[in-house]
Formats: sequence, structure tokens, C-alpha cells
Amino acid sequence: MHSVDIQLDMLEANLRNLSSKMPALPYSEVLLCRLVTQIGREMTTLLEQHIRPFGLAEAEFRVLSTLFSQSDGVAHPSDLCLRAAQSPANMSRISDALVSRGLITRVSSAQDRRRMVLRITDQGEELVCRLLPKLWAPLRSLLVAFPEAEQNQLIGQLKRLHVVLDAARQGAQGREIPSDTGGEGAPQ
Repeated sequence: MHSVDIQLDMLEANLRNLSSKMPALPYSEVLLCRLVTQIGREMTTLLEQHIRPFGLAEAEFRVLSTLFSQSDGVAHPSDLCLRAAQSPANMSRISDALVSRGLITRVSSAQDRRRMVLRITDQGEELVCRLLPKLWAPLRSLLVAFPEAEQNQLIGQLKRLHVVLDAARQGAQGREIPSDTGGEGAPQ
């Protein structure tokens, strides 16, 4: 038995034990949340194994590649917080690290001196172009067991879960939850 099989068995056993003590436990919902959380952590760990040799943490590379994806290589930190799923405090720390390595620049906005503008440098672009292709093989091998149609269905379901999570986080009342967020193959 593989360690992940043991880990999953232990997780389910713990939830069954918890359910026996609290019969109203929404078993499937708790299991789903725990699995999504665990998978996210493990995927980050896998990606960091490939990113760390380049002197970056996964979150730093995510911000750098997000800047790289902008047509002009420029963004405000608040925009990057949304695009790279970072808190303002973490974005500040990440920006400091990327500036100190010469991968981005940070200057005050010409339109509003209170806002900062982050720009990827040539060195940052070169690093993204070298590193990003090195991540493709591990990602492909990770998802080889999922045909494209299943990947698209999972994407649609996870997008829907993300929308629901955002609504719950914001405490939105009466917000309609879409059944399809545009992902091909998403459940209707």
C-alpha cells in the first residue's frame, strides 16, 4: 500500500470516528474540503521542488509569471494580489524579494504617487522563460491519468466551488451560484 493510500485511509477513518461522535457531520463535504486542501498543499510542494533551485518560492514565481503574462509586464500590487491569490502583506514581502533579486522594479505611479507600479525586468522575463517550461513535464505527468474531457470537467467544478467559496467568504446572502462558470465540459 502506498503512503497516499494510507494517508487517505487514515483521513477517512478519522472522519468516520468523528461522524460516530457527531452524527450530523456532513461527511462528504468535510472529506471534499480536506482533500482539496491536501491536494493544494501537495501540488505546491511538487512545484516548489522544481522552482527552489532557481532561488524562488512558489508564490514568488506565481507573482513573477503573473507579471510576465501582462502585455506590458506591469501591474499594481493590488491587481497582483487578486491575480496571484496573495494577501497584501504577502505581496509586499514577495515584491521586496523580487526587487532585491533584480527580477522586478517598483516605482511610484505617475498618475497617483500613493500607488506603486511593479514591472518585470529583462532578467525576470529570462527567468520565467527558462523556468516555466521545466514545470510542464511534472504537470503533464501528474494529470496523465485524466483525459482532457475529465480535466475540463474538473476545471468547471473547481471554478464553481471557488465561486461558492468566495460567496461564503464574503458572507453574500442570496447570491446566485452559477451552475457553469464557462469551463468546457463543466456540469450543467
